[in-house]
Amino acid sequence: MSEVHVTDTGGMNLERVNKLLAGLGNGSAIHKAVYNALRRAADSGKTQAGRFAAEQYTISKGQFMAHVRAKTIQHGGHMGVDSVQILFAGQVIPLIEFHTRFSKDGGVSASVKKGGGGVLSHAFIANIGGISVFERITTRRFPVEKKYGPSAAHMMMDATVVENMDKHITSVYNERIEHEITRILNGW
Repeated sequence: MSEVHVTDTGGMNLERVNKLLAGLGNGSAIHKAVYNALRRAADSGKTQAGRFAAEQYTISKGQFMAHVRAKTIQHGGHMGVDSVQILFAGQVIPLIEFHTRFSKDGGVSASVKKGGGGVLSHAFIANIGGISVFERITTRRFPVEKKYGPSAAHMMMDATVVENMDKHITSVYNERIEHEITRILNGW
């Protein structure tokens, strides 16, 4: 299981929210603004996770999202929610769903990460419970082993993916906190 941990994106924002909403309620307006902004930023991050993974790996966003189970957990601080965790889980993804090619002479090559890859010497593509890449374990015909790439959780642990996700969530949070302050001050 992989996790992306988002906290308030700078004391300046929270300090500004406190000053602007200090006179409204007993802290409930501040809690509501931060809660809504963090929730929307986390939801946006979950939605964009497939795009960030597809930038680094040879899998499409749709294939990534089909194999992911993402969950958002919000943690409370002294004034309510002050951090959000996005947990990614899922099974390993069959290698055939990544950039896998095969030649007429039976050779199979695969690339899981962009810019990488190579030839699998004893691999072949077959329809054994679904089309997939298999490799012989011994020199005999059977047994064979199905080949897999990383899981969605493993892809979300990539440093570049985490960095892109962090930047996206921070920018969405900053936009949303401004919207939430305006919404509360205008009584919407």
